[in-house]
Amino acid sequence: MNNQHVIINKVLENIKVCYDREQKKLEKIGKAHKTEGEIRHAAGELVEHILQNIIDTINMYLKNDIQSKVGSSDYLSKSVTYKGKTYQFNTIQVDRHLWFNNKRIAFIENKTYLDSCYYDRALADFRKIAQSLHQSGEDPCNVEYIVFAGQKAAKDETLFAYTIDFYEDTKHLTKNVEGLSPHVFYFLKGIRSSSKPLYKIKHDLNLEEIKSFVLFLLSTIK
Repeated sequence: MNNQHVIINKVLENIKVCYDREQKKLEKIGKAHKTEGEIRHAAGELVEHILQNIIDTINMYLKNDIQSKVGSSDYLSKSVTYKGKTYQFNTIQVDRHLWFNNKRIAFIENKTYLDSCYYDRALADFRKIAQSLHQSGEDPCNVEYIVFAGQKAAKDETLFAYTIDFYEDTKHLTKNVEGLSPHVFYFLKGIRSSSKPLYKIKHDLNLEEIKSFVLFLLSTIK
């Protein structure tokens, strides 16, 4: 794509404005002495709005838009048979499902910060999605599995162990007998600190990581 450089520059320009706006909104909520749950919800919305801002900016340069669907509007299903009885799961989804030209291209889980517990949960949801695609005759390798997070909150070796486990556990679901590899992107610099929460501190944007995320998204629509 010849205009990759233009797209990246525009994304970086827009995301700075978006993050400044969203962080100020979050800071205002924090100063209003809202409950922990309200602050967590607002921080989660910040991540969602940052992601949507990136996708909207990319779409400014595409002939056909990347559609970003909220997971709850795009359910998948799978069945499980136990002792001769079949049970159906019809509400399998994650935060965002990306479509392009009427095809799913990626599933994205948003996290304000990514610790081992949140990562394990995201991979569990991705595993259900892969099982659903496999049951419907689709190859789970044809879509990407992405965690889009604010900051890291776990050791690299811990996250790597979960990634390897996911890879090995999904080999039987793919046509080429290769396991699935999730992709993780952090749009903020630094390690998550309870003394420096997002609603108190405006952290630096991780521009190189954002650039990598944009390039990765563009690679999925070739």
